[in-house]
Amino acid sequence: MSRKAQNSLSEIEKNKLLLILEEQGRIKWLKRWKEHIAFPSNLNPLSIERNEQEKALRYLLLRVLINQQARFEKVREMSIKISEEFTDVLLFEPYKISESELFKVFKEVAGEKGSLLYRVGALGGIKPISLFTYRFKAYEGFIKWLDKTKQSFLDLIINRLQNNKAFSLFEYLNKHPILEAGWVGNDPKACRMFVNWVVFLFNEIWKQGASRMEETLMIVDGHVGKVFCRSGLLGEVLYEKERPYIIQANKMRPWIEEIVSQSERIPFYVDNGAFYLFEDGFCTDLNPNCRGCPINKLCKKYKKWTAYQMWEE
Repeated sequence: MSRKAQNSLSEIEKNKLLLILEEQGRIKWLKRWKEHIAFPSNLNPLSIERNEQEKALRYLLLRVLINQQARFEKVREMSIKISEEFTDVLLFEPYKISESELFKVFKEVAGEKGSLLYRVGALGGIKPISLFTYRFKAYEGFIKWLDKTKQSFLDLIINRLQNNKAFSLFEYLNKHPILEAGWVGNDPKACRMFVNWVVFLFNEIWKQGASRMEETLMIVDGHVGKVFCRSGLLGEVLYEKERPYIIQANKMRPWIEEIVSQSERIPFYVDNGAFYLFEDGFCTDLNPNCRGCPINKLCKKYKKWTAYQMWEE
């Protein structure tokens, strides 16, 4: 790991830029959330009925578990396909789904080898179908545990959020003795994403005050980290020694979280606002469209920093 100091924005400029990211993130997420989360036709995320909310939460857990290291468009298709194929059995009795039935659906979406869903070369020899299976088993084991302890996922989450905070729910799920086998890394982005989605649903959709949007977490994938580096929100950048312009976003997350916390902006919307600069074709790895970018007037434009690809100065 290497690091480099760079000129950063002033505090006033940082606050202005973070406000833009928050506004962009909120506006665009509220328009796109159903697409991003990928709710299937057999679930109603708008319902205020407890049973429907329980179903939604269980689906989201499986959705984020299989999302890790996956191609986003395919994981959405996979999540929807599995849910519509197995309906409530998936949500309440997943152990009744045979491996042959599950693998049939997996191959229909991911291809015979599963390479359409998971990036084979990045898995260190692990077969995609094996990766999918152990994550499904972590979900299956957790559902069995809920049954054994005679509690709903909804009540568990509400209790954690009301008596503690969103980060407490993250820590609980991340270190759960059954679920921990399904996460990637010590501080999994997928678990953070689940917590953020839950807090969003409780606040913006279900109108229940179990937690506040201000308590959401920064996910900080490579594209979000790239925006913070390029814009000058960060005065120091950590990057890969072997590939000198590829940033190490996960190692800079604590710095990014601190900046957002001090600004009193909503982390979830700031994170989404930064990501949308990539998704909407502005802050791309190659040939960024700075002219049309919402933060153009404030950004320092350190274009050399990139999320995943080499970029020559």
